[in-house]
Amino acid sequence: MSSTLLYWLIPVGVGAGIYVIRKLRELQWGWVRNRSSLQGKMYIITGANTGLGFETAAALAARQATVVLACRNMEKATAAIDAIRRGTKEGMLIPVELDLASFESIRKFAAEIKANYGTFDCLINNAGLAVQTPQYTKENYEVHFGVMHLGHFLLVELLKDLILQNSARIVVVSSKMHEKNAKIDFDNLGKWVERGPRDRFNMLYNNAKLMNFYHARELHKKGYDVHVLCPGLCNTDFFRDYNPKWYHYVMFAPIVWLFLRSSKQGAQNIIYCATENVNTVEKNPATGHFVTNLKQTKSKAAFDDQISERLWKESVREIGLHGSIPGK
Repeated sequence: MSSTLLYWLIPVGVGAGIYVIRKLRELQWGWVRNRSSLQGKMYIITGANTGLGFETAAALAARQATVVLACRNMEKATAAIDAIRRGTKEGMLIPVELDLASFESIRKFAAEIKANYGTFDCLINNAGLAVQTPQYTKENYEVHFGVMHLGHFLLVELLKDLILQNSARIVVVSSKMHEKNAKIDFDNLGKWVERGPRDRFNMLYNNAKLMNFYHARELHKKGYDVHVLCPGLCNTDFFRDYNPKWYHYVMFAPIVWLFLRSSKQGAQNIIYCATENVNTVEKNPATGHFVTNLKQTKSKAAFDDQISERLWKESVREIGLHGSIPGK
């Protein structure tokens, strides 16, 4: 074999191998194959104008569902609806303003849902963020805790009567990052804590995702039909605050190709939890199970019932500081 031919065959072979590995990973990650009609069902999705929320909204609408896009920015919500409509004319898409960094906005949103869309079938707590510099909600909580945990906690509390009346599902978008040294730091709950020099991860994000799981555990114990999931590491604008440079894209391109899911693929776990997943006595959030790759998986986290109950009480207290919300 000539050296010239070998020169070309090696990169072609490597490229083909990477492509095969990628396709095998996609099969392992899983796709929701059910295309049955969801006509007559209503889904509420927080953070629905981009990323995983957008893809979830598009998929549910394509199956003739009614989808409430709960978004902070109405212009972006309208643009998202226009984009979905370029792919499907099915379903109904309703934009409703919701800023999870504002208790006033959450209450206004809940009031509108109660007044106009009271028979919904599923609430999908999807909205999330990851930031590097101190940022705060209107009530002065650092944003990971304030938006991802406390904002969604208040939303569920305000809608809990309708959720129970409708036997509606609650879908909690957590992350496997809850397993990465995350903890509930009650001494600094809701406060910005600087990242340590040896911290490999954004611990405020990881901690908030652990809180999402604890919230789901308590909801399940209280009789709610709640489903927790990890969408996987996805190629979205989620980490836009990190402002990556061009050379980061070059350096991490092979890793991205092998390990990073598309938004559409990551949304499969959300869609599955919203439409198909069934909790059992053995496998449910209270026993530490969550959905990843369309399967119930046992979390590696060591959940503590006392911490779970304390976090619930502390969360009720925090939302009560800004207006009385009775705990359940």
